[in-house]
Amino acid sequence: MKKMASLDIYAITKELQGLIGYRVDNIYRDLDDRFFLFKLKGKGEYKNPFLLIEPGVRTHLSEFKHPVPERPSDKIMSLRGHLKGSDIISINQVEFDRIIEIQMRGKQEYRVIIELFGNRPNFVVVGNKNRVISALWYRKMRDRDLLPGKEFNLPPKRGKSVLNMNFEEISNLITTEDVLEQEIVRILAQRAGGGGELMEELLARAGIAKETIISEISKSQIDDLVQSIQEIKTNLKELNPYVILDPNNRPLSVHPIVMKSKTGERKEFDSFSAALDFYYTETTPKTPKKTQKQDKKKKKVGNVIKAQKKAIKDFEKKKIQYKEIGDSIYKHFEAIDDLLTTIVQARKNNVDWDEIQSKLLKAKKKGMASTLILEDIKPERATIRLKLDSEIIEVDFRKSVTEIANEYYKKAKKASRKITPAKEALSNTEKKLDDIDEEISEQKISDAVLLKRRKRRWFEKYHWTISKNGFLIIGGKDIASNEEIVKRRMTTKDIFFHADLHGAPYTIIIFDSSDTALTEDDHSAAAQLAASFSSGWKAGYGAIDVYYVGAENVGFSAPSGEYLPRGGVMVRGKKEYLRGIELTLAIGVQIYETNASVIYGSEETIRAKSMITVIIKPGSLSKGKIAKQIQRIFIEKTESLEDKAKTKGMDLNELVHAIPHNSTISNVLYGKMSEILEED
Repeated sequence: MKKMASLDIYAITKELQGLIGYRVDNIYRDLDDRFFLFKLKGKGEYKNPFLLIEPGVRTHLSEFKHPVPERPSDKIMSLRGHLKGSDIISINQVEFDRIIEIQMRGKQEYRVIIELFGNRPNFVVVGNKNRVISALWYRKMRDRDLLPGKEFNLPPKRGKSVLNMNFEEISNLITTEDVLEQEIVRILAQRAGGGGELMEELLARAGIAKETIISEISKSQIDDLVQSIQEIKTNLKELNPYVILDPNNRPLSVHPIVMKSKTGERKEFDSFSAALDFYYTETTPKTPKKTQKQDKKKKKVGNVIKAQKKAIKDFEKKKIQYKEIGDSIYKHFEAIDDLLTTIVQARKNNVDWDEIQSKLLKAKKKGMASTLILEDIKPERATIRLKLDSEIIEVDFRKSVTEIANEYYKKAKKASRKITPAKEALSNTEKKLDDIDEEISEQKISDAVLLKRRKRRWFEKYHWTISKNGFLIIGGKDIASNEEIVKRRMTTKDIFFHADLHGAPYTIIIFDSSDTALTEDDHSAAAQLAASFSSGWKAGYGAIDVYYVGAENVGFSAPSGEYLPRGGVMVRGKKEYLRGIELTLAIGVQIYETNASVIYGSEETIRAKSMITVIIKPGSLSKGKIAKQIQRIFIEKTESLEDKAKTKGMDLNELVHAIPHNSTISNVLYGKMSEILEED
């Protein structure tokens, strides 16, 4: 697998200038501890981008979904404490070397130093007064020290960049006596900054074989080499990124510009980040670390199950044992009562313990019935030990026989009460084990599916659905988006819908979003959306009325003498009503090549597009709990393991946003309606 060279780093830092001004929203580390993920937010060309930084290998934006630990490490928490909320103010390559420096401004001025070279590359965060805040590793070195709190120094320079050399500098570089009989590519790579791949490309463009001995190089060839440098600098002004594929369509190499020294089928990309993202995702070997963690988790859960089973057996044993002891106490009631009375009376008469014990033991030898059960006396604890049948128990001689028996019956009941919750806990733990087994069985196929973060479409900021006939329907989520829909999005061709109660989204069918004519199905789909996200859902209504008018009948000014609140509209003309719109919502999932997305709307709309349709209605469960239930249904009922992986990787927030309010699942339907009709 190729590591980013100086030329690649030059190109990616040039491309990443679009991140300047973005803010660090969060920081993650992948499950295998290979790379960092910086989640960024800003108003530039990138929509919530993720910057992937793998020291020693690569740095680029990534569209793929990378699993991260449920609990971040202490190091990540420390990084978040410093860098979260910081703004990126510059991204630069250091001296055309394989080092990237990102400057940030937050709680203080920060420099993030990313080393992309060596067997032990580093990731260093430097703060005020050029002091080291954090690093992957620390040590004292021959040319510098890298220690927490100490002044930071960059690694020694590796020579001037070949791209900044002129004829004289190159000539001086390769004409010293000690190198005349060596290959030109080797000496350029050793003495000029840029790396071997760049030197090979320069020589290829200059028409010089890389094995050429330096003593055979002419001045005109050095001129050609300088011309090649200028060509590459010109090419770098406008990148042409691509990946070279082998005959089996596997990536061989990735490049920011056309490389004459590299041949093979090309797969072109719109950005160098996208090319790098594809190349490294395809070529990075799948490590077993994730499965190893699952195996450890399985072992841990297995140990919990063993402990829980043992606890249940102990509770059941104690339940029987304590009840039998209680029964045995009543069986020997007279003997125990006589013994306790004798001891208590003797103490009242100030008989010392040695004498009491001596007399009782003599009586036991003589076969006195009440003393046969006595084992010994513990005066310091005010207890005696009794042997009842096969059990030896220790009891407080100051208590009555009934009190002692009742204590054991209470212990039996207490043990009995613990059995049911213990069995429930065992059942839950066994389900966890089943879940882990399922995760392990799916892991290989999950790793093989390259999941990408789905790009949100403009209308997903609203409530939305697409009718069976292809019309886009959008509804507001609050006062601001209601106002935005009617003032910015609605045209005179559109249809305006509103539930016939206070507290409902402005909902419109965007007429230009389909080539077909509107039908009753389209009206029903819009009415369903308008009703479902109204206050009627929260109130638990079963059905409500929805009206609609043409967009030209919706105004933004009140009649003279009346007041129109912020976001309010004035509906004029005759309203057409759709009566008794049932408050239910259908939720489905659409599977794509690299991800899955949530769709919702009327049952007819969703069943036309989704193999699994979950119907919800007003209920008592929170949006979050219902969303998790629905996602589990999608995962369990999806047949293909690849599609299971995509569904599992779906953003749960998409499901949360599709649920109007507290709900319950009323039905689960399988199969697309079109396929069911064909079968019939």
